[in-house]
Amino acid sequence: MERSPPHHRRPARLAPGARMALIAPAGPVDAARIDAALEQCARLGLEPVLGRSARRRYGYLAGEDEARLADLNDALRDERVDAIWALRGGYGTMRLLPRLDLSPLLARPRAFIGFSDNTALHLALDRLGLVSFHGPHAGAAFPAPAEDAFRRVLFRAEPAGAIAAEPARTLVAGAAEGTLIGGNLALLAALAGTPYALRAAGRVVVIEDVGEPAYRIDRALTQLLLAGCLHGAAAIAFGRFDECADPEPGRPLDALLRERVAGLLVPVLSGLPVGHIDDNRCLPFGVRARLDADVGTLTILEPAVV
Repeated sequence: MERSPPHHRRPARLAPGARMALIAPAGPVDAARIDAALEQCARLGLEPVLGRSARRRYGYLAGEDEARLADLNDALRDERVDAIWALRGGYGTMRLLPRLDLSPLLARPRAFIGFSDNTALHLALDRLGLVSFHGPHAGAAFPAPAEDAFRRVLFRAEPAGAIAAEPARTLVAGAAEGTLIGGNLALLAALAGTPYALRAAGRVVVIEDVGEPAYRIDRALTQLLLAGCLHGAAAIAFGRFDECADPEPGRPLDALLRERVAGLLVPVLSGLPVGHIDDNRCLPFGVRARLDADVGTLTILEPAVV
């Protein structure tokens, strides 16, 4: 098995009074979501810093590329900002990658939190060897288990421990360790063949999606396989695929997932509480974890923050 890459650099843990930039790098955000995000920050003891363009709308985007890029780059460059939290996904983040200046995070690592379309930013940060956080968007539903996972990963400089699949479905038996990486399947496939493509060697790869017909899930996984993006993976952990129909009557979606990745000859688990669900558990990408497909757990083995 190929070795995992060197340790990623970790950001400082969140603490009461930390300044949290709230940005919209992809789809437009409604006023109710922004209000909920401001309230969520206050409840967590964080000071929200709303991006200047967060309330903009430009068709299916939260403002023109220049406006969304400016908000993200401003948050990255602002020494008073302690972390960055995406307000939502949608589409549009990958349009910003060529002009995004991530160098301030190399000088001072800070947490970036988001999922879905923000997979593009997770892969860009991984490319630089920086830990990032695949987790609920600001202002989204935040039930107690999701909030507990968020606090354990981002507020405490200790290993966050185990997350159990619900229910656990073992697609390929076994257990393996590696640094976490992954995200939304559609984005992982869209970035194949680019400088930001998924690098799975020695990694535990987490994959989720929502609302996709079975043939598109098949196509995206096949694209990742053909592009070599899953080559050398240590294990595969499938999160939730809500609103995704089974391929055909009597053939569950898990059967398709197993069919496409079983040839990797690594442990594969399905059913992790990760993805487009209310109880979306926060995962630190770039941190070492152990996937046990037999007992149905993903265990974070290292602190994600310092």
